[in-house]
Amino acid sequence: MLAQFESILYRIGAFILALISTFSSLLGMRGGGIPKEAATEDTLCMTIAAISDTHVGKDAIGAAFLTPGMRDISDPSLDVDAVLFLGDNTDNGNVDNWEVFTKSVTANCKVKNKIILLGNHDTWISYDTPHVYEEGLKNYLHYSNLIMGTNNTLPYFTRVFNGYWFICLAQEDTSVSATVSDTQLNWLEEQLRLAAADGNGKPIFVLLHQPMNYTHAVGDNLNNNGINDGQSEKLQAILDRYENVFYFSGHQHYGLNDGTDQIPAGFSTVEQVGKNITSVNFPAFGRGSYFDGGDPLIGDGLIINVYADRIEFLGRNFVAGGWLDFNQTVYFKGICE
Repeated sequence: MLAQFESILYRIGAFILALISTFSSLLGMRGGGIPKEAATEDTLCMTIAAISDTHVGKDAIGAAFLTPGMRDISDPSLDVDAVLFLGDNTDNGNVDNWEVFTKSVTANCKVKNKIILLGNHDTWISYDTPHVYEEGLKNYLHYSNLIMGTNNTLPYFTRVFNGYWFICLAQEDTSVSATVSDTQLNWLEEQLRLAAADGNGKPIFVLLHQPMNYTHAVGDNLNNNGINDGQSEKLQAILDRYENVFYFSGHQHYGLNDGTDQIPAGFSTVEQVGKNITSVNFPAFGRGSYFDGGDPLIGDGLIINVYADRIEFLGRNFVAGGWLDFNQTVYFKGICE
């Protein structure tokens, strides 16, 4: 009976995907590889695919969208070097949810370099019982290590791909907003120092599921969207001491927005914070963002092209395999070896 029910869910998902593909042109999406406006004679140093909030549950629906998304990210025409999953990978961080997520990613994403962040939903084993961080963390570490091919014992870690540093932060309890300890912030500062010394001007990527307070329309975190206990201010001060820092987050489920259609008020996907920080907030891959002024379709994320002097952020719906009308560029001083 369960198998029949899951089969029905898969067929529903396939039907929805067919509709998406049929009407994608009406939503400003284009097929094919890198958009013409992004093609230059410069050396392309690295291409990153980044998504957030896949919210995969134990049923077939989550995988019905994640699977084609992983296949699109693996398309040779995109030539992706690394894939970032910016947290809330599962709807509840129990074994059933992680099994579905892991099976879809490992079977369909052919990009070797992967990063899996911890999100608040990944620390919630169930909606119906008290959340136990240790249990959620255990499941996260097991499955994220399996996918990434790592042996992390903590939820915060660093990875280096193509000479670029990705410093990955994590919440340390089950709250909706992030609780980040001084111990973790001290570790972050040491990693930034090492990255700056190694990178010789290259951008440094810092990742956390939640955005910093007073960025991306978050405010002072009264709505459980940012970082707890005054630690956001400490985090920003640390990041701002280093040049060319790019801070990536998800969590809010807002759509891609260049600032011309600010819903909610004051929101834009790419923001300059302080002197040296570019903060980028990603849409919810697994939820859509129709009521937040963004694309109503499930599957939105960004392709990030890193050049010697700039980074280009290109909107893409990975489920339909088409480009969205979002293209922003941030310039910096850097080198590409």
